[in-house]
This record gives sequence, C-alpha cells and structure tokens, in this order.
Amino acid sequence: MTAAWFEEATADSAVGREARDVAWDATPLGPPESWPDPLRHAVRLCFSTRFPVMLVWGPDLTLLYNDGYREMLGTKKHPAALGSPARAVWDEIWDEVGPLFDTVLSVGRPTLSRDMRLMMNRNGYEEETYFTFSLSPLRDDDGRVVGVLDIATETTYEAVNQRRLAALGEVHAALPMTFTDLRSFALPVMAVLAQSADITRAAFYDVEGVRVVLDTGGAPEPGEEALVRRALETGLREVVPGTVVKPVRSGQGKGLLAVLVLRGTSVRPWDADYARFLVVLSTTIAAALRDAVRRRLNDEALRRRALRSEEERNRATEVSLALQQAVLSEPPELDDLEVEVHYRPAAAERDIGGDWYDAFATQDGATTLVIGDVIGHDLAAAVAMGQLRALVRAIGYDSQGTPASVLERADAAIDGLALGTAATATALVARVEQAGGGALRRVRWSSAGHPPPIVVRADGSCEVLRVRNDLLLGMDPAAPRRDHVVDLGPGDTLVLYTDGLVETRHSALHDRLDRLAEVLAGTHDAGLETMVDTALSGMLGTTADDDVAIVMVRPTGVHGHAG
Repeated sequence: MTAAWFEEATADSAVGREARDVAWDATPLGPPESWPDPLRHAVRLCFSTRFPVMLVWGPDLTLLYNDGYREMLGTKKHPAALGSPARAVWDEIWDEVGPLFDTVLSVGRPTLSRDMRLMMNRNGYEEETYFTFSLSPLRDDDGRVVGVLDIATETTYEAVNQRRLAALGEVHAALPMTFTDLRSFALPVMAVLAQSADITRAAFYDVEGVRVVLDTGGAPEPGEEALVRRALETGLREVVPGTVVKPVRSGQGKGLLAVLVLRGTSVRPWDADYARFLVVLSTTIAAALRDAVRRRLNDEALRRRALRSEEERNRATEVSLALQQAVLSEPPELDDLEVEVHYRPAAAERDIGGDWYDAFATQDGATTLVIGDVIGHDLAAAVAMGQLRALVRAIGYDSQGTPASVLERADAAIDGLALGTAATATALVARVEQAGGGALRRVRWSSAGHPPPIVVRADGSCEVLRVRNDLLLGMDPAAPRRDHVVDLGPGDTLVLYTDGLVETRHSALHDRLDRLAEVLAGTHDAGLETMVDTALSGMLGTTADDDVAIVMVRPTGVHGHAG
C-alpha cells in the first residue's frame, strides 16, 4: 500500500502515478513511508511544478522526476528510470554530467550549465542534444548533502537552428562570384560545408559521365548515384530521409550544370526542419553557381562585343552609368538629420554592381534608410537591384511600417512577382524617428543577412550592432523578420555599408568589423564626407575588390521635416 503522503504528492502527475507502482522497497530509498522529511519535501516540490525537475537521493543517486522531465527521457528510458541509479539511466553522458553531480555532493554549492552539448541515446540512437540546467544540493536533517535537485530545460531546437542559420550565412559569404570550372567553384563551398555539424557529406557531380568532381565528408551511400541519375533525368530535386539531391539548372532551356548532394547527420532526427535547411542550403548554392555561369556568359558576350567596336563599348558603359546614376540618387535634405551617401565601384571593370542605397522621408516625418547588395555583378544584378530598390522604397513610403514589416512585404512581392533567384540580396532597412520631444532619435532596423550597422558616438567611441541576422531577401517569403532598436543622441552617427567595405579573402569578417570600428573611432567631430573618406582609405586604400555603398546619418538637433 502506497504511503498517504506519496499518493497526495503524486495525485496530479501522470509520472507521479506511475511512480506509485515502483517497488521502492527494493531500492536503496526503501518504501515511501520510511523516507525522511527532507526527501518528502523535495518530492512534493518535484511533482508540484510543470517545469522539468529531476532529483536523486542517497548513495546510489536513486532517481525521481516529474511530467516535464519525462520528455527528456525520450522513448527508451521511461518508465524504467524511476527508482534507478542516475549513473545507469544516463550512462552514455555520465562522463560529462557525473563530475557536476560530484561537485554538488562534495562541495554543497549549485552548478549552472548553459546549452551543454550531450550525446544521448534516449530514442534508440545516438542523438545530439543541448540542455541548460542547474544542479542544487539536497540536505538531510543533519545538514549533510545526500541528494541533488536538477532543474532543466532542453535547448536543442534553439541551438541547432542558430547553428544552421550561421552555416547559411557562412556559405553565402564563401560563394564565389567567378570561377574557371566546377571544381574551382566547389572548393570554397566545400571548405565551409566540411565544418558544418549538420552536413556529413557534400558532393558536386558533373553532368558528363555522372562523376564526382569534388566531395567532402563520408563516402557515398549505395543509393546516392541512383538518386543523382534520377535528378539528371527529371531535372527535379530529390528529397529522401537524410539526403537532398539538387540538380543545378543552367537557366537556358532544360540544360543542367551539375548535381549537388547534401547528406545530414545521423545524430539529429530527420524532420521537416532538417529537410528545409538542406533544401534552402542547396538552393542557395545552386543559385550562386547558376548566376556565376550566367555572369561568365554575359562577361564573354560583353568582351566579344567590345572587340567588335570600341564605340559599342563606350555606348554600353554610358548606358550602365546612366542606370547607376538613376538609381543611386542624392538623399533628401532634412532639417533634423544630416545624411551622406557614397558609392564606390570595384577596381575591376564591370558594367554595374548590385550594391544600392536609398534614403527618403515618409509622410509621418520619419526618415527611412536602405542599403542592400544583390548577388551578382552583371546586368541581371543591376536590373534586380533596380527592382528591389523600387520595391522597398514604395513599400516603405506607402506602409510607413516597421523595417521588419517592410522586408516581409518585399519578400512577399519578390515571390508574388516571380522575380526569381536573381533577386536574392542582403538588405538592411532603418527607420529614424524622433524619440519623445528632445533631440534623441530612435532607430528601428531590420537586417536580411546584411553586415551590422555601426554607431559612432558623440564621445568618439564605436559600437558594432551585432545581432543574429535574418534570412536574405528572396530566399523564403515566409521567413520571419525582427526589428532592433538603437538610440542616437546629438553628435552620434549611424553608419550603414555593404560587404565590399569589410570582406576580404584573407581576413575573418569579425576581425574586419572590429577594424572598421577602430578606423571610425575618434571621427565624431569630422564632417560626414570626411568620415566616409576615412572609412574608405582605412579599409581599402586606393582600390576595392568589390563595390562599396555607404550611408551615414547624424542628428543635427534641429527638429523639422523633409525639405
């Protein structure tokens, strides 16, 4: 017969009712009616909360837990874990967590672990998991530490999704703009994929002879070649458990350039999120390869045309410059804000790049700033740049919404108008508003995979506004967008820029951002035009490998509207 106090403590818990059936008298704890008061108090606490709680007591660390914690045990450990030694239940991770329990038991002080990576076997296979948890001492009537209370939450979903988003950004940053053959394109991409914990194999197949041009990770599985051949025959993406096979279309008829294979890891469950990640990743890589081929074909066509006539070259240059001047207009004159814009083309000779900026006043007196970078440096990129600039400007002016909502509507328009992968771009939208009745300005901003803004404060210090980026424009019309806020006081300067100012082949982006902050530090007393020159000379010298667009804005302290 179960002790009355135990029945009362477990009455509202499904796991608690199962705990009544455990043969406690066969465990080191003995029957519940013999348990000491401190243990009873701990058990009541465990079963009184919905939050995941587990406790262990006695020399064998005999284990009890509530409904919230039961989910962490998966399909294989419950209900056998009730009344079992903690070391036996968590044998596969005891090397990691056992020392934490020993610390609490020996020293009597609590521990806190954040996003701890643990390789569990709770569902019949080795599984990568992450947990944030605190272990606290449980004492007997004499004050001795004889047990441990574990309050925990699983953070696997958040940790894995953040890692995958970072991998998408790293791949995008590594995608070559030009290449000589498929292998030269694949090399930097494979170097990034080889570091991803979510990719155990990646391979580029040539369409001629169905041969592997370059791969990384494990060996191909027996069915991989059959999937590749089927993708070549149908021209359609193949998604099977654990693997995505993506044929890369040339963009000209039904021709194919290559087939990309991405295989996930066995330590994460194959679910809709995992499939979506591999699909987005393969689509991003395929779009870049297709655009690079198109760019090369366009470049070759331009070179042939230039050989036919120098006059035709000059005419094409004049058209490109006219298009560039048309979209890269001067900013509005504002009473309360000083705005400086700058565009610097790359040293390499191109028609026009995909970088753009914009600044305009909305009907409610706020000022909207936009900066972006379309993937590519050809006429298609120029056209896409013009389309995106016009879309964002129209939506921002008409809706007067937050930057996140402007980017969400732009994503929907890209999808609805079928602008395609040519409209894939990084972009940052910022809305400058008056904050209260003083000289303070509040900047709301949202980033679609764009380099972070920098604020040069009135005292000369610099802040790099690093946040977790949202997806690029044009990748997923349903992608959520987030707004961020920063305040600008009199003399503060907000600096927006494209990646051409900070990205190089030989330095990490994090280091280059810190370098830009060092270059701008102490320029608070200079005019904005001088600050632009300082940023360019300090980061690039006299030449640039990529186009650079810069927007700087500084409150003047005079309140008013656009002139």
